[in-house]
Amino acid sequence: MAALAKVPNIKPISIPNIDLSAIKKAHANALAVFPEIQKQFAAQQELWTELQRKITQIALPAQATLDRMAELAKRAEALVPKPSPEQVRLFDQLAKADRRKQALDRLGVLPHPSTPFTLLDADDTDDILRSALERHYRDNWGKISQDIRDRAEQFDIDEEAKAALAESLAAHQNGHYRSVCRLLLPEIERVARVELLGNDLGTIKVDKVIGEPGMELSISQTNPPGFYALGLYQRLTDHIYVRVDASNREKLESDPVPNRHAAIHGLIVYNSFWHSLNCIFMTDFAFQVVSAVKRLGSEE
Repeated sequence: MAALAKVPNIKPISIPNIDLSAIKKAHANALAVFPEIQKQFAAQQELWTELQRKITQIALPAQATLDRMAELAKRAEALVPKPSPEQVRLFDQLAKADRRKQALDRLGVLPHPSTPFTLLDADDTDDILRSALERHYRDNWGKISQDIRDRAEQFDIDEEAKAALAESLAAHQNGHYRSVCRLLLPEIERVARVELLGNDLGTIKVDKVIGEPGMELSISQTNPPGFYALGLYQRLTDHIYVRVDASNREKLESDPVPNRHAAIHGLIVYNSFWHSLNCIFMTDFAFQVVSAVKRLGSEE
């Protein structure tokens, strides 16, 4: 009690008077405004509904057009005969041959009956493919070179040409790559002169002596045939015997397939494994063409 007596007097709490009429007025105004808000919202909803309806109307003709196009496509497909299984296999073979030829072109290696074409199907970098090809030829050169000699025995060319080819195969095996290029490139020219021109004197143009009559041959008359034969033929007539000048020297220097004019006149050095191998492959092909052209002439 004494403690309570010491607490100062607390004035009673006074509650201010509140004008409730203001609240009622605000509430009445809100009720009056709400229907207007509802009306505006309803109007907006109506606009959105109308927009959706118009979009649907716009889409309907587009869908009808697509359906019409699909129907026409089906009719067109029905008119085109489907390829037979044999045709499908042929198309697949041609596509595979083209991919392999493109791989050889990138690697700078000429096609040949000894080419391990299945290696080219691998999804590897060009450096890995080139290494795999080189390993194949180094590991199997004994058999490959014997096959080339055996095939040359079937060609209608003189014994000197066959002996020169045999020497180049031995030189390649011993790593004498420079010797191969300088031996075989003039030998192709000599064989064309002897076998197709009666060993006449004068300048010989291989693109005319071999190239023009070679156009009469079927691409199945050489090994390898088809795409590969066409590529070899183009190399023989458009690369091996073109003259070197300032406009093409740099390009020829970077090409693993040697050029006769550059090799004989010392314009470009050919001393690599691939220079030598490409010379052997091109000589094998050129001897085939000369033999076939000679046989074609005798049949006429």
